[in-house]
Amino acid sequence: MKSMENIMPLLKPRTEDPVRIQIFKKAMDGLSWDPDDVLVSLNGLFGAVDDLADAELRYYYRRRRTRAWISGLTRLGAWIMGSIGLIIPLLAATNNPVFEGVDGYGYVFLVMAGSLLAANALFGGTDGHIRFVTTQLEIERIITKSRICWCEYMASQKVGGVNTSIGFEKILAYANELHESTIAETGRWGETLLRELAKYEQNLTSKSGT
Repeated sequence: MKSMENIMPLLKPRTEDPVRIQIFKKAMDGLSWDPDDVLVSLNGLFGAVDDLADAELRYYYRRRRTRAWISGLTRLGAWIMGSIGLIIPLLAATNNPVFEGVDGYGYVFLVMAGSLLAANALFGGTDGHIRFVTTQLEIERIITKSRICWCEYMASQKVGGVNTSIGFEKILAYANELHESTIAETGRWGETLLRELAKYEQNLTSKSGT
């Protein structure tokens, strides 16, 4: 049997890259299911699934930071443009020669503010940040719970003998719960994107008068 020290370095998380599955397969190929090696191999298999979970966690952490940046930038820009758009007509109303003829630009800045808010919605700035934070926290919960359950399993096997069925059930439950959480988030992302695209298309159609 290959030592787990040689196998685990292969499992460096490669976020959202299909090569992760190849790495997972290599880890499984290195496991031995001889009676004397079963417990070590079960622990190695759990570690391989755990690394997949860690890769997902890193992915959503990175995505939430990107979406937070988009959200903050577009909202700040919208606030600046909107404020200028509101101030310009007030300045024009003072009859100061310096501001003569600028009142029409207020509408332009308000449109720019609206475009930034539309970009925030269309590219999933604020909404995406909220979704990714929620998914990250959910994955953290799954990882924490599964690791604690696995420690309990390992401790019980060393005392009462190895029960491989329970071990495989716990690992499978871990993998299923992980994928269910990511699939659910992907579904929410798809629904949000389609909804915002439809709204944006409708808005463009109404503005063009067609």
